[in-house]
Amino acid sequence: MSFALWALQSGHTLSLRGQARQLQQSLQDPQQAQLARWSRLLQANQDSAYGKAHGFAAIHSIKDYQSRVPLVDYDALSPWIDRIAAGEQGVLTHAPVRMLEPSGGSTSTNKFIPYTDDLLADFARATNPWLYDVFSHTRGLKGTQSYWSISLAKQGARCTEGGVPIGFDDDTQYFSPLMRWALNKMMAVPNAVANAPDMDSWRQQTARHLLKAESLGLISVWSPTFISLLMSYISQNLDALLADLPAARAKRIRQGLDREGRLCGEAIWPQLKLISCWTDSIASQFLPELQQWFVRTPLQGKGLLATEGVVSAPLLPEDGSGCPLAITSHFLEFIDLDHPDRVPCLAHELRVGGAYSPILSTGGGLFRYHLKDVVQCVGMAGRTPRIRFAGKLDRVSDLCGEKIHANQVEQALALVREKLAVEIRFALLAPVHGAPPHYRLFLESNAGSSQCEQIVHLVEDYLATGHHYRTCRRLGQLGAIQVQPVTHAWQTFQRTLTAAGQRAGDIKPTALDARHDWLKAFACKSSA
Repeated sequence: MSFALWALQSGHTLSLRGQARQLQQSLQDPQQAQLARWSRLLQANQDSAYGKAHGFAAIHSIKDYQSRVPLVDYDALSPWIDRIAAGEQGVLTHAPVRMLEPSGGSTSTNKFIPYTDDLLADFARATNPWLYDVFSHTRGLKGTQSYWSISLAKQGARCTEGGVPIGFDDDTQYFSPLMRWALNKMMAVPNAVANAPDMDSWRQQTARHLLKAESLGLISVWSPTFISLLMSYISQNLDALLADLPAARAKRIRQGLDREGRLCGEAIWPQLKLISCWTDSIASQFLPELQQWFVRTPLQGKGLLATEGVVSAPLLPEDGSGCPLAITSHFLEFIDLDHPDRVPCLAHELRVGGAYSPILSTGGGLFRYHLKDVVQCVGMAGRTPRIRFAGKLDRVSDLCGEKIHANQVEQALALVREKLAVEIRFALLAPVHGAPPHYRLFLESNAGSSQCEQIVHLVEDYLATGHHYRTCRRLGQLGAIQVQPVTHAWQTFQRTLTAAGQRAGDIKPTALDARHDWLKAFACKSSA
């Protein structure tokens, strides 16, 4: 253990205690916490162009706010964000926009989310209590290094034509400058890795720095596949990577491998205490592979944190029942998916067992922004609902009226696993524009050819329980699903999305994707 690092982390943790206590206290009165947050947001931004257009100064109740300010999505806000990109000030917020952060949309075109100091403070009110809990409750973590996902820097323009910077390169930039300084002192992989010339060089540099970091204690990434792919790379290139390390460190790694009897995280990093990553919805299917690499290391699920804002915060100790709403960060509303035509619920009105879609009003200027995620209320933290991410609301493919939703495909694949007991390492259903149009299931698994056919039939039968899909099939508008065995599927999936502008660390797993030509990506021939 490094005493200097231990002292830095102890001081850093102590500095976060105030916000951690504030959130814990607010969990006992979410209605008051949300009213205070809403009031500050409207007052701070009533002189912005958006605030004037929607009469913020004349709104005196949440009921008025819900009736006078429209629900919006990115398309509705894009003309306002275009004005920000052109360099105009005071458009959505009174506070200046520091930069525009790209985020994947429903097409391959990026969305650009405005970031202000107020929005970063919104995030901090959720992420700082999480960090406080992690370092306060995880025995032996202080004095160790951390790895936070650092993606290859995006190529091309780094500023808009109006001079607004574009994008973060690593996750620590969600924090204040002082906190970034402290976090970067703890980092096992330097930020400079983001400037690698290509993906191969980025992966090699990242792996080398991680192998050097004998005192690695925390890994924080988004998708579990991000770290699984790095571990696979280390496994495939171990001898060359070890040859590039100091002899003493390489020797200790080999001793760890002998002790464990195979390559795993515990053999390389004996002080590793926690991995933080997505664990809900479709990400859960990738946890077994991650746990094969990290046999004894605990996993902690992330809350629901999107580029646009934070909905819930993971707080320790966990009891397996979701994460409490981040009620001190943004003003939150929720569409009740059982009653979507009703006025959206407020945070304290969620009922356990209900399914909802979040609406955010943030310090970055997204007012009543529909996030189009699906969450389930699974319990309470004090008087505040706890939620679990259940999937995306808008992952729909519609070739000829069949309206397939990604959640349906995920449920079909869950049925496959239950009935056939096969290992599915990757499964992606994608549309193929042919004669007739149909869907291709790109599948990497241990299933034989006969089981692959069974898988397709089960998925087909499950989707056919939906009226629109069944009608299109019966009318011949839609052909039968075809199966396409693939290998190295996640590498291909990641490479395709990074080429389209997404950061590797932000890529979200999905069972359905209509944005790209996956036949071409997987180098397959169409049988249409």
